[in-house]
Amino acid sequence: MTVFKGFLTITKQNLHIVSMYITIFLAICIMVQQSGASKQISDFQMEQLEIAVIDRDHTELSKGLSEYLKQYHILKDIPDDQSALQDAMFYRDIYYAVIIPENFEEKCLENGEKLSVTKVPGSSNGYYIDQQINTYLNGVKVLISGGYSLPDAIFVILQQTSDETDVTLLNQEKHQGEMPDYGYMYQFIPYIMMSIICYAIGYIMISFKKPDLQKRIACSSVSIRSQNLQLVLGYIVIGAAVWIICTLMSLLFYKNEFLQDANCPYYLMNCFCIMLVSLALSFLVGTLVERDDILSAVVNVITLGMSFTCGVFVTLDIMSKEIQTAAHFLPAYWYEINNQLLAHNSSLSDSQLHNLFVGYGIQILFAAALLSIALIITKSRRQAEN
Repeated sequence: MTVFKGFLTITKQNLHIVSMYITIFLAICIMVQQSGASKQISDFQMEQLEIAVIDRDHTELSKGLSEYLKQYHILKDIPDDQSALQDAMFYRDIYYAVIIPENFEEKCLENGEKLSVTKVPGSSNGYYIDQQINTYLNGVKVLISGGYSLPDAIFVILQQTSDETDVTLLNQEKHQGEMPDYGYMYQFIPYIMMSIICYAIGYIMISFKKPDLQKRIACSSVSIRSQNLQLVLGYIVIGAAVWIICTLMSLLFYKNEFLQDANCPYYLMNCFCIMLVSLALSFLVGTLVERDDILSAVVNVITLGMSFTCGVFVTLDIMSKEIQTAAHFLPAYWYEINNQLLAHNSSLSDSQLHNLFVGYGIQILFAAALLSIALIITKSRRQAEN
Protein backbone atom coordinates (compact mmCIF):
# COMPACT_ATOMS: atom_id res chain seq x y z
CA MET A 1 0.00 0.00 0.00
CA THR A 2 2.93 2.32 -0.68
CA VAL A 3 1.04 4.50 -3.13
CA PHE A 4 -1.97 4.74 -0.82
CA LYS A 5 0.25 5.77 2.10
CA GLY A 6 1.85 8.43 -0.09
CA PHE A 7 -1.64 9.55 -1.07
CA LEU A 8 -2.57 10.02 2.59
CA THR A 9 0.73 11.76 3.36
CA ILE A 10 0.09 14.40 0.70
CA THR A 11 -3.47 14.75 1.98
CA LYS A 12 -2.19 15.49 5.49
CA GLN A 13 0.07 18.21 4.08
CA ASN A 14 -3.02 19.98 2.68
CA LEU A 15 -5.26 19.58 5.71
CA HIS A 16 -5.13 23.34 6.32
CA ILE A 17 -7.17 23.89 3.14
CA VAL A 18 -9.67 21.23 4.19
CA SER A 19 -9.89 22.83 7.64
CA MET A 20 -10.53 26.25 6.11
CA TYR A 21 -13.53 25.04 4.11
CA ILE A 22 -14.87 23.03 7.04
CA THR A 23 -14.71 26.25 9.06
CA ILE A 24 -16.66 28.02 6.31
CA PHE A 25 -19.20 25.21 6.43
CA LEU A 26 -19.54 25.51 10.20
CA ALA A 27 -19.94 29.29 9.92
CA ILE A 28 -22.76 28.83 7.42
CA CYS A 29 -24.53 26.41 9.76
CA ILE A 30 -24.22 28.80 12.69
CA MET A 31 -25.44 31.80 10.69
CA VAL A 32 -28.44 29.87 9.40
CA GLN A 33 -29.37 28.80 12.91
CA GLN A 34 -29.03 32.28 14.38
CA SER A 35 -30.92 33.98 11.57
CA GLY A 36 -33.88 31.68 12.08
CA ALA A 37 -34.24 31.18 8.36
CA SER A 38 -37.16 28.82 8.75
CA LYS A 39 -39.31 30.63 11.29
CA GLN A 40 -42.87 29.45 11.10
CA ILE A 41 -45.39 31.91 9.78
CA SER A 42 -47.93 32.42 12.57
CA ASP A 43 -49.66 35.66 11.63
CA PHE A 44 -50.11 38.20 8.87
CA GLN A 45 -49.82 41.93 9.27
CA MET A 46 -49.99 44.64 6.64
CA GLU A 47 -47.05 46.98 6.50
CA GLN A 48 -47.48 50.37 8.14
CA LEU A 49 -45.72 53.32 6.54
CA GLU A 50 -45.13 56.83 7.71
CA ILE A 51 -47.03 59.12 5.35
CA ALA A 52 -48.26 62.70 5.17
CA VAL A 53 -51.72 63.90 4.11
CA ILE A 54 -51.98 67.59 3.17
CA ASP A 55 -55.69 68.43 3.32
CA ARG A 56 -56.55 71.66 1.48
CA ASP A 57 -60.24 70.84 1.17
CA HIS A 58 -61.31 70.12 4.77
CA THR A 59 -64.56 68.43 3.76
CA GLU A 60 -66.15 65.20 4.90
CA LEU A 61 -64.71 63.36 1.89
CA SER A 62 -61.14 64.59 2.49
CA LYS A 63 -61.33 63.97 6.26
CA GLY A 64 -62.72 60.52 5.52
CA LEU A 65 -59.70 59.76 3.31
CA SER A 66 -57.35 60.82 6.10
CA GLU A 67 -59.17 58.57 8.56
CA TYR A 68 -59.15 55.74 6.06
CA LEU A 69 -55.39 55.96 5.54
CA LYS A 70 -54.83 56.35 9.28
CA GLN A 71 -56.25 52.89 9.82
CA TYR A 72 -53.42 51.43 7.73
CA HIS A 73 -50.52 53.83 8.19
CA ILE A 74 -48.92 56.36 10.53
CA LEU A 75 -49.88 59.92 9.60
CA LYS A 76 -47.13 62.47 10.22
CA ASP A 77 -47.84 66.18 10.69
CA ILE A 78 -45.92 67.90 7.90
CA PRO A 79 -46.40 71.62 6.97
CA ASP A 80 -48.08 72.39 3.66
CA ASP A 81 -44.82 73.43 2.09
CA GLN A 82 -43.03 71.79 -0.85
CA SER A 83 -39.59 72.21 0.72
CA ALA A 84 -40.74 70.69 4.01
CA LEU A 85 -42.22 67.72 2.16
CA GLN A 86 -39.03 67.19 0.15
CA ASP A 87 -36.86 67.38 3.28
CA ALA A 88 -39.09 64.92 5.13
CA MET A 89 -38.96 62.57 2.14
CA PHE A 90 -35.19 62.93 1.80
CA TYR A 91 -34.53 62.08 5.44
CA ARG A 92 -37.12 59.27 5.30
CA ASP A 93 -39.35 60.87 7.92
CA ILE A 94 -42.14 59.98 5.51
CA TYR A 95 -42.30 57.60 2.56
CA TYR A 96 -45.39 58.98 0.84
CA ALA A 97 -47.23 62.29 0.70
CA VAL A 98 -50.66 62.99 -0.80
CA ILE A 99 -52.10 66.47 -1.37
CA ILE A 100 -55.90 66.73 -1.28
CA PRO A 101 -56.87 69.76 -3.39
CA GLU A 102 -59.77 72.15 -2.89
CA ASN A 103 -63.04 70.96 -4.45
CA PHE A 104 -61.86 67.42 -3.85
CA GLU A 105 -65.28 65.86 -4.45
CA GLU A 106 -65.80 67.58 -7.77
CA LYS A 107 -62.29 67.09 -9.08
CA CYS A 108 -61.50 63.54 -7.99
CA LEU A 109 -64.81 61.86 -7.21
CA GLU A 110 -66.89 63.23 -10.06
CA ASN A 111 -64.30 64.10 -12.73
CA GLY A 112 -61.86 61.31 -11.89
CA GLU A 113 -58.76 63.49 -11.55
CA LYS A 114 -55.77 61.90 -9.83
CA LEU A 115 -54.43 63.22 -6.57
CA SER A 116 -51.01 64.84 -6.43
CA VAL A 117 -48.67 62.44 -4.61
CA THR A 118 -44.96 62.28 -3.83
CA LYS A 119 -43.21 58.94 -3.36
CA VAL A 120 -39.74 57.70 -2.46
CA PRO A 121 -38.01 57.07 -5.82
CA GLY A 122 -37.67 53.41 -6.71
CA SER A 123 -39.92 52.23 -3.88
CA SER A 124 -42.89 49.93 -4.49
CA ASN A 125 -44.65 51.12 -1.31
CA GLY A 126 -46.15 54.06 -3.16
CA TYR A 127 -48.19 51.78 -5.42
CA TYR A 128 -49.50 50.04 -2.32
CA ILE A 129 -50.93 53.34 -0.97
CA ASP A 130 -52.15 54.40 -4.42
CA GLN A 131 -54.28 51.27 -4.48
CA GLN A 132 -55.73 52.04 -1.05
CA ILE A 133 -56.69 55.58 -2.11
CA ASN A 134 -58.35 54.22 -5.25
CA THR A 135 -60.20 51.65 -3.15
CA TYR A 136 -61.56 54.39 -0.87
CA LEU A 137 -62.71 56.65 -3.73
CA ASN A 138 -64.21 53.78 -5.74
CA GLY A 139 -66.02 52.48 -2.66
CA VAL A 140 -67.55 55.89 -1.93
CA LYS A 141 -68.54 56.30 -5.56
CA VAL A 142 -70.26 52.89 -5.69
CA LEU A 143 -72.17 53.51 -2.46
CA ILE A 144 -73.36 56.95 -3.61
CA SER A 145 -74.52 55.38 -6.88
CA GLY A 146 -76.44 52.85 -4.80
CA GLY A 147 -78.40 55.55 -3.01
CA TYR A 148 -76.23 56.33 0.02
CA SER A 149 -75.56 59.90 1.02
CA LEU A 150 -71.92 61.03 1.11
CA PRO A 151 -71.64 60.93 4.96
CA ASP A 152 -73.28 57.50 5.09
CA ALA A 153 -71.01 56.18 2.31
CA ILE A 154 -67.90 57.39 4.15
CA PHE A 155 -69.18 55.88 7.40
CA VAL A 156 -69.76 52.48 5.75
CA ILE A 157 -66.27 52.47 4.18
CA LEU A 158 -64.58 53.37 7.47
CA GLN A 159 -66.70 50.84 9.38
CA GLN A 160 -65.77 48.02 7.01
CA THR A 161 -62.05 48.74 7.16
CA SER A 162 -62.07 48.99 10.96
CA ASP A 163 -63.43 45.44 11.32
CA GLU A 164 -60.63 42.98 12.04
CA THR A 165 -60.56 39.51 10.54
CA ASP A 166 -58.70 36.56 12.01
CA VAL A 167 -56.60 34.86 9.35
CA THR A 168 -55.34 31.33 9.88
CA LEU A 169 -52.77 30.04 7.39
CA LEU A 170 -53.44 26.51 6.22
CA ASN A 171 -50.48 24.27 7.02
CA GLN A 172 -50.60 21.58 4.36
CA GLU A 173 -46.96 20.65 4.77
CA LYS A 174 -44.75 20.11 7.79
CA HIS A 175 -42.50 22.99 6.77
CA GLN A 176 -45.42 25.32 5.90
CA GLY A 177 -43.88 25.95 2.47
CA GLU A 178 -40.70 27.30 4.08
CA MET A 179 -37.24 25.73 3.97
CA PRO A 180 -36.04 24.21 7.25
CA ASP A 181 -32.65 25.29 8.57
CA TYR A 182 -30.92 22.14 7.36
CA GLY A 183 -32.41 22.77 3.91
CA TYR A 184 -30.44 26.01 3.79
CA MET A 185 -27.35 24.20 5.03
CA TYR A 186 -27.59 21.56 2.31
CA GLN A 187 -28.08 24.34 -0.23
CA PHE A 188 -24.46 25.43 0.35
CA ILE A 189 -22.94 21.94 0.36
CA PRO A 190 -21.98 21.83 -3.36
CA TYR A 191 -19.61 24.78 -2.93
CA ILE A 192 -18.01 23.33 0.20
CA MET A 193 -17.75 19.81 -1.18
CA MET A 194 -16.41 20.76 -4.61
CA SER A 195 -13.85 23.12 -3.08
CA ILE A 196 -12.50 20.62 -0.54
CA ILE A 197 -12.34 17.66 -2.91
CA CYS A 198 -10.96 19.60 -5.90
CA TYR A 199 -8.20 21.14 -3.80
CA ALA A 200 -7.33 17.92 -1.95
CA ILE A 201 -7.27 15.62 -4.98
CA GLY A 202 -5.88 18.32 -7.30
CA TYR A 203 -2.79 18.83 -5.13
CA ILE A 204 -2.33 15.07 -4.80
CA MET A 205 -2.50 14.49 -8.56
CA ILE A 206 -0.07 17.34 -9.23
CA SER A 207 2.34 15.83 -6.70
CA PHE A 208 2.08 12.37 -8.29
CA LYS A 209 2.79 13.87 -11.74
CA LYS A 210 6.16 15.24 -10.63
CA PRO A 211 8.94 13.48 -12.61
CA ASP A 212 11.00 12.42 -9.56
CA LEU A 213 8.04 10.81 -7.84
CA GLN A 214 6.94 9.06 -11.01
CA LYS A 215 10.42 7.61 -11.49
CA ARG A 216 10.53 6.34 -7.91
CA ILE A 217 7.13 4.68 -8.30
CA ALA A 218 8.16 3.19 -11.66
CA CYS A 219 11.28 1.66 -10.08
CA SER A 220 9.28 0.08 -7.28
CA SER A 221 7.86 -3.43 -7.29
CA VAL A 222 4.30 -2.13 -7.27
CA SER A 223 2.48 -2.97 -10.48
CA ILE A 224 0.62 -0.37 -12.54
CA ARG A 225 -2.65 -2.09 -11.72
CA SER A 226 -1.93 -1.99 -8.00
CA GLN A 227 -0.91 1.67 -8.23
CA ASN A 228 -4.18 2.61 -9.93
CA LEU A 229 -6.26 0.61 -7.44
CA GLN A 230 -4.52 2.32 -4.52
CA LEU A 231 -5.13 5.74 -6.09
CA VAL A 232 -8.80 4.90 -6.61
CA LEU A 233 -8.98 3.79 -2.98
CA GLY A 234 -7.48 7.12 -1.95
CA TYR A 235 -10.06 9.03 -3.99
CA ILE A 236 -12.87 7.01 -2.41
CA VAL A 237 -11.52 7.62 1.09
CA ILE A 238 -11.36 11.41 0.56
CA GLY A 239 -14.82 11.55 -1.01
CA ALA A 240 -16.36 9.40 1.71
CA ALA A 241 -14.62 11.41 4.43
CA VAL A 242 -16.01 14.71 3.11
CA TRP A 243 -19.48 13.22 2.74
CA ILE A 244 -19.36 11.89 6.30
CA ILE A 245 -18.18 15.28 7.61
CA CYS A 246 -21.11 17.04 5.91
CA THR A 247 -23.52 14.47 7.33
CA LEU A 248 -22.08 14.78 10.82
CA MET A 249 -22.43 18.56 10.66
CA SER A 250 -26.13 18.26 9.86
CA LEU A 251 -26.55 15.84 12.75
CA LEU A 252 -24.53 18.03 15.09
CA PHE A 253 -26.57 21.16 14.46
CA TYR A 254 -30.03 19.77 13.77
CA LYS A 255 -29.98 16.35 15.52
CA ASN A 256 -33.47 14.89 15.89
CA GLU A 257 -35.08 17.53 13.69
CA PHE A 258 -33.09 16.29 10.71
CA LEU A 259 -33.34 12.59 11.55
CA GLN A 260 -37.11 12.81 12.01
CA ASP A 261 -37.59 14.33 8.58
CA ALA A 262 -38.97 11.68 6.22
CA ASN A 263 -36.73 13.12 3.48
CA CYS A 264 -33.52 12.57 5.48
CA PRO A 265 -32.32 9.60 3.33
CA TYR A 266 -33.00 11.61 0.18
CA TYR A 267 -30.90 14.53 1.47
CA LEU A 268 -28.02 12.14 2.13
CA MET A 269 -28.40 10.54 -1.30
CA ASN A 270 -28.43 13.95 -2.97
CA CYS A 271 -25.28 14.88 -1.06
CA PHE A 272 -23.68 11.58 -2.09
CA CYS A 273 -24.43 12.29 -5.76
CA ILE A 274 -22.80 15.72 -5.65
CA MET A 275 -19.83 14.06 -3.90
CA LEU A 276 -19.44 11.75 -6.91
CA VAL A 277 -19.62 14.77 -9.20
CA SER A 278 -16.98 16.53 -7.11
CA LEU A 279 -14.66 13.50 -7.30
CA ALA A 280 -14.99 13.31 -11.08
CA LEU A 281 -14.54 17.07 -11.43
CA SER A 282 -11.45 17.03 -9.20
CA PHE A 283 -9.95 14.20 -11.26
CA LEU A 284 -10.51 16.20 -14.45
CA VAL A 285 -9.02 19.36 -12.92
CA GLY A 286 -6.04 17.41 -11.59
CA THR A 287 -5.51 15.92 -15.04
CA LEU A 288 -5.48 19.29 -16.78
CA VAL A 289 -3.58 21.40 -14.24
CA GLU A 290 0.16 21.00 -13.83
CA ARG A 291 1.03 23.63 -11.21
CA ASP A 292 -0.17 24.42 -7.68
CA ASP A 293 -0.64 28.15 -8.29
CA ILE A 294 -2.85 27.52 -11.32
CA LEU A 295 -4.95 24.98 -9.42
CA SER A 296 -6.21 27.59 -6.96
CA ALA A 297 -7.38 29.92 -9.75
CA VAL A 298 -9.08 27.12 -11.69
CA VAL A 299 -10.88 25.69 -8.67
CA ASN A 300 -12.11 29.13 -7.57
CA VAL A 301 -13.47 29.91 -11.03
CA ILE A 302 -15.26 26.57 -11.32
CA THR A 303 -16.71 26.38 -7.80
CA LEU A 304 -17.72 30.02 -7.49
CA GLY A 305 -19.03 30.20 -11.06
CA MET A 306 -21.12 27.08 -10.63
CA SER A 307 -22.35 28.20 -7.21
CA PHE A 308 -23.56 31.59 -8.44
CA THR A 309 -25.29 30.24 -11.55
CA CYS A 310 -26.81 27.06 -10.12
CA GLY A 311 -28.61 28.38 -7.05
CA VAL A 312 -26.06 27.73 -4.29
CA PHE A 313 -25.46 31.35 -3.26
CA VAL A 314 -28.51 32.88 -4.95
CA THR A 315 -31.75 30.90 -5.03
CA LEU A 316 -33.02 29.78 -8.41
CA ASP A 317 -36.36 31.55 -7.87
CA ILE A 318 -34.90 35.01 -8.45
CA MET A 319 -32.68 34.09 -11.39
CA SER A 320 -33.60 34.94 -14.96
CA LYS A 321 -34.84 32.24 -17.31
CA GLU A 322 -31.71 32.61 -19.44
CA ILE A 323 -29.41 31.82 -16.50
CA GLN A 324 -31.57 28.90 -15.42
CA THR A 325 -31.54 27.51 -18.95
CA ALA A 326 -27.74 27.70 -19.07
CA ALA A 327 -27.50 26.16 -15.58
CA HIS A 328 -29.24 22.99 -16.86
CA PHE A 329 -25.86 22.02 -18.30
CA LEU A 330 -24.16 22.07 -14.89
CA PRO A 331 -24.48 19.30 -12.26
CA ALA A 332 -24.94 21.60 -9.26
CA TYR A 333 -28.20 22.86 -10.79
CA TRP A 334 -29.78 19.42 -10.54
CA TYR A 335 -28.55 19.08 -6.98
CA GLU A 336 -30.26 22.36 -6.07
CA ILE A 337 -33.47 21.37 -7.86
CA ASN A 338 -33.57 18.22 -5.71
CA ASN A 339 -32.73 20.18 -2.57
CA GLN A 340 -35.55 22.66 -3.20
CA LEU A 341 -37.96 19.78 -3.76
CA LEU A 342 -36.95 18.10 -0.49
CA ALA A 343 -36.85 21.29 1.57
CA HIS A 344 -40.35 22.47 0.63
CA ASN A 345 -42.16 19.15 0.95
CA SER A 346 -42.41 16.95 4.01
CA SER A 347 -43.76 14.08 1.91
CA LEU A 348 -43.24 13.37 -1.77
CA SER A 349 -45.79 12.26 -4.33
CA ASP A 350 -44.98 9.67 -6.99
CA SER A 351 -44.29 12.36 -9.58
CA GLN A 352 -42.04 14.23 -7.16
CA LEU A 353 -40.13 11.04 -6.37
CA HIS A 354 -39.71 10.48 -10.09
CA ASN A 355 -38.31 13.99 -10.53
CA LEU A 356 -36.02 13.46 -7.53
CA PHE A 357 -34.50 10.28 -8.97
CA VAL A 358 -34.16 11.94 -12.36
CA GLY A 359 -32.06 14.58 -10.59
CA TYR A 360 -29.95 11.84 -8.99
CA GLY A 361 -29.47 10.15 -12.33
CA ILE A 362 -28.43 13.33 -14.12
CA GLN A 363 -25.83 14.08 -11.44
CA ILE A 364 -24.40 10.56 -11.77
CA LEU A 365 -24.32 10.93 -15.57
CA PHE A 366 -22.43 14.22 -15.17
CA ALA A 367 -19.93 12.43 -12.91
CA ALA A 368 -19.50 9.66 -15.47
CA ALA A 369 -19.06 12.16 -18.30
CA LEU A 370 -16.43 14.18 -16.41
CA LEU A 371 -14.56 11.02 -15.47
CA SER A 372 -14.65 9.78 -19.07
CA ILE A 373 -13.25 13.06 -20.36
CA ALA A 374 -10.43 12.90 -17.80
CA LEU A 375 -9.59 9.30 -18.73
CA ILE A 376 -9.57 10.16 -22.44
CA ILE A 377 -7.18 13.05 -21.82
CA THR A 378 -4.92 10.84 -19.68
CA LYS A 379 -4.82 8.10 -22.30
CA SER A 380 -4.09 10.59 -25.09
CA ARG A 381 -1.17 12.05 -23.15
CA ARG A 382 0.32 8.63 -22.46
CA GLN A 383 0.08 7.70 -26.12
CA ALA A 384 1.72 11.00 -27.10
CA GLU A 385 4.58 10.39 -24.63
CA ASN A 386 5.15 6.90 -25.98
